[in-house]
Amino acid sequence: MELASTEISEKITGVTLNGRLDAAGVDRIDLPFTAAIVTRARNAIVDMSGVSFIASMGIRLLISTARALRLKGSTLVLFGAPELVQGVLDDAAIDQIIPIVATKEQALARLAER
Repeated sequence: MELASTEISEKITGVTLNGRLDAAGVDRIDLPFTAAIVTRARNAIVDMSGVSFIASMGIRLLISTARALRLKGSTLVLFGAPELVQGVLDDAAIDQIIPIVATKEQALARLAER
């Protein structure tokens, strides 16, 4: 699992994930992912288009990060998940906790609604 973080604006952090969000992948990015998003206490969008697989550990990472961010008054939005990954997110009803959209533009628009 690889992670890249960018500053989209002074209020939004962007994170791109590539690889498998399984136990090994989560172990590799847990701290950098949390540091990139939660410590900045800003809205964040996560590009999931490069995620080929997601397991329960990956779901836990996303939920715990979204909840920690929410406590700081900010929002996490996921976008671009491939069909297989989106199916897992749908089955786990993650959209009840974290907004999930198809494109980066939709993710940014979702944050603008806040």
